[in-house]
Amino acid sequence: MPTFRITDCFGEQVTLQPRLGLYSVTDFMGQEMPGLAIILDRLGSTPEETEQYAVLTTSFGEFISIKDCAYIDTNNCYFAPELLEQGIAENTGLTKRSGFCEYPLWHFKEDFLREIGGDAYEKYSRSFHSYMQKGPFGGPGPVEEPKSQMGGMRMK
Repeated sequence: MPTFRITDCFGEQVTLQPRLGLYSVTDFMGQEMPGLAIILDRLGSTPEETEQYAVLTTSFGEFISIKDCAYIDTNNCYFAPELLEQGIAENTGLTKRSGFCEYPLWHFKEDFLREIGGDAYEKYSRSFHSYMQKGPFGGPGPVEEPKSQMGGMRMK
């Protein structure tokens, strides 16, 4: 299980261990789906001293149609750039604004999510793939039509 060292607001080094939970989110038609919740536990000298430190991700209650992505709670996780530098994710450049805060959308590496998530990640992944295959209205997802003589491709 990976661990991360960050500097807290007092300048002290803190060791964090991530684990994956799932948010309940809905698509634009109201279908419930799992969303990624990355919880960071502060490791103590014994397992009994380990406690939840922060939740790195934040949910706006909506389904994100890009697999392995979540908004980052930079409002409460000032140390998020330190985690990004450690290679767990890539910043997509997309953000969501809420009030005076802007939350970046990160794309997490699948091997990282599998390592910290186990069964929770498998549930998320199965649900995501099932949803994307059937399409948002219950029918088949996008299909490719044969290319025309002009060489173009259309999506149905």
